[in-house]
Parts: sequence; structure tokens; C-alpha cells
Amino acid sequence: MSHSRCKLSWIVLGSLLLAGFAMRAEADYGVGSKRPLSDALKAEVDEGPVGTWRTIMDGKPYFLHAGTGNIVGKSNWMELVLVHAGKKPSFYLHHKIGFVSRIGDQRFFNTASLPVLITQLRGSKPEKLISSVDRYDILKFDVTEEHLDVWSADQKFIRAAIEAGKIKGTGASIDDTTENLARFIESSGAKLWRRKIRYTRVK
Repeated sequence: MSHSRCKLSWIVLGSLLLAGFAMRAEADYGVGSKRPLSDALKAEVDEGPVGTWRTIMDGKPYFLHAGTGNIVGKSNWMELVLVHAGKKPSFYLHHKIGFVSRIGDQRFFNTASLPVLITQLRGSKPEKLISSVDRYDILKFDVTEEHLDVWSADQKFIRAAIEAGKIKGTGASIDDTTENLARFIESSGAKLWRRKIRYTRVK
């Protein structure tokens, strides 16, 4: 698989059955927030995770495609498509878009939860895309030439922090400023990140 930009706009969207892009249970969501970790209008493409990745969960193969098909104008948002097998001969597609933020040397996906199909936003201006987002799921990641590691967030930890007034929000959903969100994630460290899934690059 070439590390150059992947054009994924040809993929037919099935249905959005997963939260995040590789998670299946409430405890495996990212940090749910009304706002992203950085300015969505200033997003820059991160070439590191671009490509096709594979992992095994519950004995089944999962393929994650990260690309930069410019589906929503010149937004520099990325596309994340998870493909996994169902009962033969079916398979499932889970299509997300989002962008990368950095806190120091740490990297995060801000994946958008949208009330409309992503294909309905094709060609839209970035401002329309951003105004359409209901919330973001923020997942920590690290990437090397061979591996993509993705961490989900501990929902109990987030809920306790909100109840203690460390960050504004309701339940386990954060509704605070971008600056406070970044400070919360940075100060929480490893306690926030519950589970790591390792993907291996498909060549």
C-alpha cells in the first residue's frame, strides 16, 4: 500500500453502527466532547496514519483505512473507514471523518458524529461541515512505520471528573472550552486512556 494520499471517496457508505471508528461498547468510546481539541478550520493532514491497517478483535479481522480524500472541500479533514466481516458473505463498513490534533508529542483523532450522511456534505465549505457536527469522539493514537496504536477513553474516569467539577459536562460528555479540554486531557495522562488496540500496516 502506497503511503501517498489515499482517495477513499469511492467507498459506498453502509451505516454508522460504531461509535469512534473501531469501538463497540460504551466503555470503549473516545473522549466525547462538544468541541474538538484544536481549531477545526486550521486542521492539517497528518500523513503518518495514512494507509491500510489490520488487527484481530474477538478472532475476527478488522481493516482500517485512513485516507485524505477531499470529501468536504479544502478542510484537510481525514477519512477513516473500518471494514470487518459479518455473517458470510456480508461485511460492514463504518465511515468516519475527522482531523488530527497534537498536545506536545501526543496525537489525537477528533472523529465527528454527524446527523447526516458524510456523502451529503460532499463539496461543502469547511464552515458548513463544522456546524453540522453534533459532537466529537477524541481518541489518542501513536503511529510508526509498522504499527498504529489507538487508545479509547475510560468513561468512568470522565464521568467522575465532571462530577468533581474538574471539567464541565453532563454524564460522560464534556461541554467545555477547547483550552480546558486540552488541559484536562494533558493533566489526566495515562489514567484517561483505558484500552489500546494495535493495528499493523498492510503493505
